[in-house]
Amino acid sequence: MAETTRGVRVEWEALREFCKEVLRAAGVPEKDAGIVASSLVDADLSGMKSHGVTRLNDYLLRMEQGLMTLTTEIDVVRETASTALLDANDGWGQVASERAVELVVEKAREVGSAWVGVRNSNHNGTAAYWTMKIAREGMVGICSMNTSPVMAAHGSKRPTLGTNPLSIAVPSSSGRPIVLDMATSNQARGKIILAAKNNDPIPEGWAITSDGLPTTDAQEALKGSVLPLGGPKGSGLAIMLDILTGVLTGAEFGAKMPRMYDDPQPQRVGHMFSAISIEAFMPMTEFLSRMDQKEQETREGPAAPGFEQVSMPGDGTHERMATHRKEGIPLTAEVYADLRAAAERYGVSPERLESGSISREGKQR
Repeated sequence: MAETTRGVRVEWEALREFCKEVLRAAGVPEKDAGIVASSLVDADLSGMKSHGVTRLNDYLLRMEQGLMTLTTEIDVVRETASTALLDANDGWGQVASERAVELVVEKAREVGSAWVGVRNSNHNGTAAYWTMKIAREGMVGICSMNTSPVMAAHGSKRPTLGTNPLSIAVPSSSGRPIVLDMATSNQARGKIILAAKNNDPIPEGWAITSDGLPTTDAQEALKGSVLPLGGPKGSGLAIMLDILTGVLTGAEFGAKMPRMYDDPQPQRVGHMFSAISIEAFMPMTEFLSRMDQKEQETREGPAAPGFEQVSMPGDGTHERMATHRKEGIPLTAEVYADLRAAAERYGVSPERLESGSISREGKQR
């Protein structure tokens, strides 16, 4: 299908292989390229476009500027039976996170629960991507990370907080984890970045200008601050997560962390992962049976006026993933052009991307 102002849909596996090919051409090791590409496409599959392939060119530009290393060298700084602290040395956030998840699961199997922190890292995609990996190992997964200061604390007009997301994922008998993934802002700043790329307005309540005034202009919002979810509650949660992921790990935190798009410095992000073994508390069969009861109780609760049904956390994510696997991932013309530009810069033919494009009627190119 020809590129249009309306964009295209791309078959998800073709999109993943295209991203992997571009990363490899840029010099990223093959295994690492696969880890990053899978994370990006998973975000688009789940509907989190702000954390999806729109970030590929942004990552590569930071790498080209020397703000991220080509190869991720991970050091173990401290370690006990139930904890570890990893240093990503300004490497790829997804690669460091993959190692952290492997390690936290391994430790939780041995001792029942574990925590693994990462410092000096970079953006690592959606938090839910990592907690669902942990949940699929028969454990409760918890993940958070801090981000650059784009959010004003409650009552302030100066941004000193990141949107600092939190995700918790729990196994279920369906095989699809129950998963919460939330930013501590009213909306993730990535959605404002995407709106700015697409020249779209944003809803009031998402952000304020640099003068502390409400705005629906995405460009003005990027110069100002996003707002915390629930006022003092979201602000307080963001502060505590910054302490957990930034202060405790030795990563950058608060107002000191460079902004991904504005500051030509390594970000040195912090992540924190936790795994809690279900078997450390009860047999998995008993837990899943109890989870079935919890899900049934929630889903069968009478829907309030204006609602068709009651959902569990993550229902929408799993539905969107199923739809996008079947119908393709929608990309705006701007994001599609960004991907082509990244490919051309590294001498990669856009043929794989183009051959994976699907018409809006669902027909192959």
